[in-house]
Amino acid sequence: MGFGQNTTALALVEVLFPQGGRLDKPDAAVVAGQVEHYFDSIPGLSIGLQALLTLLNTRFLLSYGKPFARGSLAQREAFLAKHVDSKISGNLIRLLSTPFRAAYLLDEQNLKRVGSHNGLKVPAEVERERWQNQVSTVNDLELSQTFDADVVVIGTGAGGGAAAYELASRGLAVVILEEGEYHGRKDFTGKLTELVPKLYRGWGGTVTLGNTVIPVPVGRSVGGTTTINSGTCMRTPNAVLKGWTKEGLRSFTPQVMAPYFDSVETMINVERAEIKFVGEIAEVVKQGAEAVGFTQSHGLMRNAKGCDGQGLCQFGCPTDAKQSTNVSYIPRALEAGAFLFTGMKADQFIYSDNRDSIRGLHARGVGSDGVTRHLTINADTVIVAAGTFFTPQLLVSNGIKNRWLGRNLSIHPAGAVLGHYPQRNFKNTATIPQGYGVADWADQGIMFEGGTPPFVAHGLMSPYTGNAFVEFTENYQQTAYFGFMIKDTSRGRVRKGVHPDIPFLTYSMNRSDFKLFKKAAYQLALMHLEAGADKVTLGSLSGLPSVATREELDKVFAGKLTPRDFAMTAYHPLGTARIAKDKKHGVCDENHQVFGVEGLYVMDGSSVPSSLGANPQVTIMAMATKAARRIADQKISYV
Repeated sequence: MGFGQNTTALALVEVLFPQGGRLDKPDAAVVAGQVEHYFDSIPGLSIGLQALLTLLNTRFLLSYGKPFARGSLAQREAFLAKHVDSKISGNLIRLLSTPFRAAYLLDEQNLKRVGSHNGLKVPAEVERERWQNQVSTVNDLELSQTFDADVVVIGTGAGGGAAAYELASRGLAVVILEEGEYHGRKDFTGKLTELVPKLYRGWGGTVTLGNTVIPVPVGRSVGGTTTINSGTCMRTPNAVLKGWTKEGLRSFTPQVMAPYFDSVETMINVERAEIKFVGEIAEVVKQGAEAVGFTQSHGLMRNAKGCDGQGLCQFGCPTDAKQSTNVSYIPRALEAGAFLFTGMKADQFIYSDNRDSIRGLHARGVGSDGVTRHLTINADTVIVAAGTFFTPQLLVSNGIKNRWLGRNLSIHPAGAVLGHYPQRNFKNTATIPQGYGVADWADQGIMFEGGTPPFVAHGLMSPYTGNAFVEFTENYQQTAYFGFMIKDTSRGRVRKGVHPDIPFLTYSMNRSDFKLFKKAAYQLALMHLEAGADKVTLGSLSGLPSVATREELDKVFAGKLTPRDFAMTAYHPLGTARIAKDKKHGVCDENHQVFGVEGLYVMDGSSVPSSLGANPQVTIMAMATKAARRIADQKISYV
């Protein structure tokens, strides 16, 4: 039975979404049917949701002696209210309600009623560039083909894009493999139901599991996660670089890295965000920051020259202002002669007879006809840039053994604090979502940065149910979002998951990190109060109360809080194939070559040795630029 006919699902939708002031009570069958449509492509998740519905029905049956669907609306409301704040049942209820909330929040009429994007006019066609002749989709390939190259690059994100460009621009024969597809301006329509499955792995459902659940969304398309990030560009802090050199990575001093940062920032047009496109949130945060004694508030550096603040950074830039690698590095690599194969997943390395050097790799992809194509590329240099979650899995599946592989995961746990300003309209879908920052506590490992989510994320982060949820959702444009991230010392681990798009990630926040997290959340809440918010809400999964005074805020933080009380997210996974001075301390040497295998390199977030305390795309690009130039120098001098 599909969700559209599941009586428990229909009864749940009825209690989750009552009539609101602006948002109408939905047709339960339509919402449940939309969830069924979402899950058609991921059978494992569908089975899991069915199991949660069965569990809900069983718990209700034990309490009321009848199935959930036969309970009165009042009984069902009381049941959810009783259990939503409990440690175990509350998490299950939130997990179960999430897909139904997503369907409700993505409804076109609901988006329109709250003034959110409901699609954009995009060019029907964009002039075809010459470099696009260098792109082949899986459908363009024969059933089995073999190519020769100097270098193969797996992945097109921050590391893969920069490496491919550097190598191709030096005249080397470069083949780039991308598991996702190429999407351009005409595809970035602003319709989340279209773009999330196109641009995000597993519908953005990647999470870490530990003493709390932390979503860590990652991209899958040409451009990788650079296509869906907010465009913030920060250099590696000098203190971090100095720490790496003390650990034996002597070629990562601030002086050595400076020209690579310069090169990256020139390539992707890094400049400070224009405040007029940041919107009213900048005024509010500046006022609150000054009131608490902060002095380092500013527009953030971004790779979005000419940005006009359409607020869709996380769903592909519709104007190509944001210089993600699908706009910057990859096209220039192709202009220099590289070839890109999309829809192709690297799966098997080709080694020398004694397995101490690389000779190429095999890749495969399934065409629109359902037929698998196979690609063999002969090359003595392979650069793995599949991302922090998938690079270690690829290495492990190809026999690389190292105790650090898949470990050392850092993620920059992030939180948000919401201020309700009833007399303001923040135009939350018509401004830069992350364009302003406060850096006074950066040396302590806390960065305050804008973090306005799209409407759907606003609703999904709500800890409420029923009437309170609908009211919270409707106040989207009067809600000022600002966030923070911490430089974490906690470390997690990556393992293979039950679905290729969803790895098994474990990560538990340690006490010192949680103390830092609470400090940041408290200070940001205080900034909102000082800026004139009539109500401040901590991003919370446990329904922490909203506060209107400092005394109320102090009372909340005087209580016993745990990581589970907060709605944490993370966007910067790093370190799972870290570079180090030797094999005892990492997976790759300081030139990014995997220990023990000549010609096999890692150039992505997984190779970054430690947490940064800064948005990492410039770091990853600069490190890849440095390593790729060295490879090019070696190959050219050898010839």
